[in-house]
Amino acid sequence: MINNKLEKSLSISQAVGLGITIVVGSGLLLLPGLAYQDAGASSIYVWVICALLVIPLLVIFSALGAKYPTAGGVAGFMQNVFSRHISSATEVMLLGTFGLGIPAIALTGSYYVNTLIFVDVQFEIITLTISLLMIFAAFTVNYLGAAISGNIQKYLAITLVLALLLIPILSLVFVSEYKGEGINRISNIEISNIFPLLGMVFFAYTGWEMLSFTIEEYKNPKRDYPISVALSFFIVIILYFLLVISIQLIVPIDDVLLGTAPLSALAQQVFGSMAGNLVGVLSFIIILANLIGAIWAASRLVFSSAREGLLPASIAKLSVNKVPRASLVVTCLFFSTVLILNYFNILKVNDLLRLTGQNFFILYGMAVLAYIKISETKKQKIFGIISLMIVVITMGTFGVELLYPIVLLSFGYFMSKYKSWK
Repeated sequence: MINNKLEKSLSISQAVGLGITIVVGSGLLLLPGLAYQDAGASSIYVWVICALLVIPLLVIFSALGAKYPTAGGVAGFMQNVFSRHISSATEVMLLGTFGLGIPAIALTGSYYVNTLIFVDVQFEIITLTISLLMIFAAFTVNYLGAAISGNIQKYLAITLVLALLLIPILSLVFVSEYKGEGINRISNIEISNIFPLLGMVFFAYTGWEMLSFTIEEYKNPKRDYPISVALSFFIVIILYFLLVISIQLIVPIDDVLLGTAPLSALAQQVFGSMAGNLVGVLSFIIILANLIGAIWAASRLVFSSAREGLLPASIAKLSVNKVPRASLVVTCLFFSTVLILNYFNILKVNDLLRLTGQNFFILYGMAVLAYIKISETKKQKIFGIISLMIVVITMGTFGVELLYPIVLLSFGYFMSKYKSWK
């Protein structure tokens, strides 16, 4: 096992910026439209339920991250609390989850660019080209190192949060006609329309577990990680609810842009096509920032897996300035392969988002199990058990697609067992 350690360079402000840009991306800029199309005036309640579900899970993640500050994130939690075999199973599930979710982020960015350009070229080719270029841009920023990338994320987060706050607020103030479905009363909610969307919308609440893969690079992880999670969650929730409410009130449910660029659809309804194009540019920048942070986290997972012996040791090599460049290369090549599969219609973006969302929810549940085991007080154990019950009940809505994480976990566990037998 290679005993490499990453450089501790992240401050609280950089970590909050990274947290926001990892979480706010395709989830915010694509899912409000998709959920609205499926659930209509009741879709806001899907977002509320997911927000309530994630709060106790983030409390648990913060506690585990402060106690076990490693680049392995939730896999590192599993190794410290349970065993290397359980950790290997978690790593494989994470690799299978990142491998679907992060390419979906790049695809969302390409959809927004497609709303801005009008060329006589097949839509799928443009989408693939733009997505691959975004992967390359994120790779380049991360290749420069954590300190530079952290500053880029911090200043992008400040700019993008201000812009995202202004768009729904100005839309609600200046709109001349409300053409949306509005918001259903709680008594009129159709539960059958909400539960099937929980797995998909929960993707918008993922990212904080990806932030856990950067804990090893914090200057003071025990103090800074919980603060970073709490501050970024508070900011993200405000953004989500403002945008979802404004879309439901203002945008017609049959708007052609809802399924690919709902933020542009909102701006066009209020301010015209020019504003829609400007928002399209802003959305692309947001998603690119999201992609930079996500690839940062994913490359640390690959690095940690190689350092622990699950992947080839050569991937765990660090550059002179302590950047895991080999893992960055492997990570981005894998994501590019998934984008090519999407081009050939083997993997569709809705499938990528849905499978990723449910997998992250299960990963939160695994973190809850670790939290219960290390709990020192009765109150902590009760809190953990209640959180676990919420996870199990919600998992009951996911259906046959639960086979995907089960296969990943089983493969990782038995692969680790095989390595130990050799």
